[in-house]
Amino acid sequence: MPPQSDQRKPRTSPRQKKSAGGMKLIKGAVIELLWTFLHLYLFLEASSILNSFLFPIYGSLPGSRYSWPLELTAFLAAGSMYRVCGGSSQVWSQWLSVLLLSIPTLQLYLFRFSGQLGASKGPLVSGLLTLFPLTVIGAVVANKRLAQKIDEWAPLGGRMPQIMTMLVSLVAYKSPNIFTKLLFGTIFTKSRLALYYLLAIPQSLFSPSKYLFFAALPVLHTTFFSVYSPLPHSNTFLNTTLQQHGYSIVARQESLTGYISVLDNVKDGFRVMRCDHSLLGGEWFPQPGHETSLREPVYAIFVMLEAVRLVQSVGGSENQQKNANSQKNALVIGLGIGTTPTALVAHGIDTTIVEIDPTVHDFATRYFTLPSNHTSVIEDAIAFVDRNRRKKKYGYIIHDVFTGGAEPINLFTVEFLAGLKQMLTVDGVIAINYAGDLHLPSARAIILTILTVFPSCRLFRESPAPSTSPHIDFTNLVLFCRQTASAFTFRQPTEPDFLNTQARKHYLLPRHEVDPAKFLDRGKGHGEQLVRKDNTYLLRESQLNGARGHWAVMRSVVPDAVWENW
Repeated sequence: MPPQSDQRKPRTSPRQKKSAGGMKLIKGAVIELLWTFLHLYLFLEASSILNSFLFPIYGSLPGSRYSWPLELTAFLAAGSMYRVCGGSSQVWSQWLSVLLLSIPTLQLYLFRFSGQLGASKGPLVSGLLTLFPLTVIGAVVANKRLAQKIDEWAPLGGRMPQIMTMLVSLVAYKSPNIFTKLLFGTIFTKSRLALYYLLAIPQSLFSPSKYLFFAALPVLHTTFFSVYSPLPHSNTFLNTTLQQHGYSIVARQESLTGYISVLDNVKDGFRVMRCDHSLLGGEWFPQPGHETSLREPVYAIFVMLEAVRLVQSVGGSENQQKNANSQKNALVIGLGIGTTPTALVAHGIDTTIVEIDPTVHDFATRYFTLPSNHTSVIEDAIAFVDRNRRKKKYGYIIHDVFTGGAEPINLFTVEFLAGLKQMLTVDGVIAINYAGDLHLPSARAIILTILTVFPSCRLFRESPAPSTSPHIDFTNLVLFCRQTASAFTFRQPTEPDFLNTQARKHYLLPRHEVDPAKFLDRGKGHGEQLVRKDNTYLLRESQLNGARGHWAVMRSVVPDAVWENW
């Protein structure tokens, strides 16, 4: 027999066993943390898209008002109840799969009550019935999974899953929407609903559920038989609904600034462009036998902005001003349907349009009368002005930005307006359209900022001031300003200025002037601060109230059902 080997397997010491066990626990905890981060990241992205369903119904500011408070409350509630609630994480994951797929149907169903609920209660009710329970169950699943792996190792004991879930959710919440950005511009982003399902379905498949048949009917109905479907045939459903209220859909597209659509009012004979819960402009259909290159604009405010061409220095000759006009160029910040730039081009003015949303520019060209002989820049206006403030000068600048039911505060800061001032020629004129409630602090701060940057301004309302002092004074206010302190007036328009349109005969010359001292004195009395890029957060609450006021105005000009079906 061969001699037996004296070699034996090395014994593992208790310390080594303990170390290996600890490493195994740590490894398991790390894996669970990574799973939790991925789960919560995709979950919060899907929740963010779900919440964005409210933007076409209530506007972006009212629609997002309660999302983070509701999600934070849901995470705190889940941290307190995940041990009390029975069932394993697998069971809860199965119900989460059902809820993820079913809840858009409930969200869309709640839209029909938006008129009764209003822009304050509507987003809250929708959030409590959809976003809150979805987030609670999602957080319970994360807590329970972490608890299975971390409790034995965690130095903080039973509170560790709750703490880790909160930390991971905060990181995921603050992270950019990577998957949404990767998919933007593909077929999936033609509908928020399609993008939501693209994120929700993989999570549901990751936790297959025997209860998924409960979600089958809502998913099938919403995807194939509703106006919100991403499929092309949904336009037929949408038009069937809209035609009951005198409207029809011409085109629609999800884009950078929101849901963009073109609608025809077949009863009254005009066409408008919509962005979420705002109207960007409109044109009347031409009357038979009265075809013109420019259609009649529906909204007077865009005509009044053209009055930059009528500005002349006190004592100046009208003929001198007309000759100067022919030699000037124009910069338009914010396009809408293009009413103002279309008129400037028609007068032979070299016009540059800066518009952040490519779909807005595309629709304005295809479905309205914006001509092609202009310079288009599809870019954020802040970046454009920063790059060109010392390179390019313009005789006219039109500042007309309003999207999602609120003014973009960043485009009313001292820094941005000072950049526009640098881009004006010495005798140039800027027209700034501010749409909002003039009683709100945000309106006072913005107007005070404009009057501070530009030494010479005249202010005009779109319509006469109310005879009484209402609680809300929502209007369009145009500020015509120059970079020098010299006084100016407006020449009387002549027939060529009207471009063969009745709207310009009635609204081109500004009429309802407002004394700037009202805002200057009120600003001093209230200690208003100038709007700067580092303090815009101070105006968020006021901006939200203004957006709710704008919501009410929009609901008064277009029926609820048209807003609710997008």
